[in-house]
Amino acid sequence: MQALGGGTCNSEFEFLTGSSSGFLGAGVYPYMLYDLGDVDNLASYLGSIGYSTCAIHPAEASNWRRDRVYSQLGFEEFLDIEHFDGAETRRGMVTDAATYDVILERLKNSEGPQFIFDVTLASHGGYDTGLIPEDELTEVLVQGEPDAEASEYASCIAASDEEFAAFIDALRELDRPVVVCMFGDHQPGFADRLAEASFGEQVGLMGIDHIQERYVTPYLIWTNSSELCEANGVGNTHDLSLNYLAATMLNAAGIPLDEQFSYLLAAQQHIPAINLNGYQDASGTWHWHGEESDASEAYKALAIVQHDNLFDHEDQ
Repeated sequence: MQALGGGTCNSEFEFLTGSSSGFLGAGVYPYMLYDLGDVDNLASYLGSIGYSTCAIHPAEASNWRRDRVYSQLGFEEFLDIEHFDGAETRRGMVTDAATYDVILERLKNSEGPQFIFDVTLASHGGYDTGLIPEDELTEVLVQGEPDAEASEYASCIAASDEEFAAFIDALRELDRPVVVCMFGDHQPGFADRLAEASFGEQVGLMGIDHIQERYVTPYLIWTNSSELCEANGVGNTHDLSLNYLAATMLNAAGIPLDEQFSYLLAAQQHIPAINLNGYQDASGTWHWHGEESDASEAYKALAIVQHDNLFDHEDQ
């Protein structure tokens, strides 16, 4: 994962464009800086092959300039907080279940192929609100002591898990093939404190392997279609960085890949993961950016392809 404690927009950017923020540097937020209108990405590609495209985020549309960026990326619709008037909330934020209800309604009411990008909100930090009812609070101990932030975070995740499970159950009943790709955008802001408790050393003194542990989040690819599962291995997930996840999802879903996504799948064989801290070679060894390795040539090629996609549009 690229982000830590915040910066969801960079996780979205990596997933949708197949680009790594590792090549852009710390403190760079492409949603805020770049015009992404000519950038090859998941939404524009699926739109080009007949999918309707809809983005969902139940917050202010202007957050991270999503009101501009989503249209640049090719989303035909953007359902922001105004679409969720009266929706159920948790800690003052629209629940994941409320967004899933919208997705289910859209899938039931339109037979055409759809790409729906849902950036849920209910588990968002901070985690010191104290708004979780005591009977719903999951107590977490850190170094043997109750930790209020970790407990609120765990309680939010537990509720999100329950709502996601209900969503999957509802999708099982649909009479149409559906593929779901779910991933976490970043670890919480107090991850440094937990990492130091886990590894027994200060973050500033950690080697790259422990540093990278702070950037790990889970993902899954699921389908209600037994044919897709058997043919393409949906569910057989492996470690990867977020810039490869869309290509992996398309491949698992049996959707033809364009040149951009085909290249990303090939590059992943040499560089399985890359983020702001460094990159991993095919043997699983992590390297800092700028460090030579057997994957150095593939690393340089990936950087060139990414630069061309983001900034070189003279031939388009």
